[in-house]
Amino acid sequence: MNDQLPSLNTTDASAGLKLAGDLAGKLHQQIQLAGKDIERPGGMNYLLPAPVPKEIIAAILFYAIAAANKGWGQSL
Repeated sequence: MNDQLPSLNTTDASAGLKLAGDLAGKLHQQIQLAGKDIERPGGMNYLLPAPVPKEIIAAILFYAIAAANKGWGQSL
């Protein structure tokens, strides 16, 4: 697993949105891989929770990127 995290500083909102989409894709893939081959107690076939859509992950990451960039606004 690569623990290197990219900088959240971007030049504008569209670059921030692209970064959020890229990070969401990687995170979504890691979550799917982590959910496979999980041993369940007593061999029971419990239903797993519904997966989080990649778009939801991207939206949360975009908010964090926007906060890190202070909304890409001009300093007053």
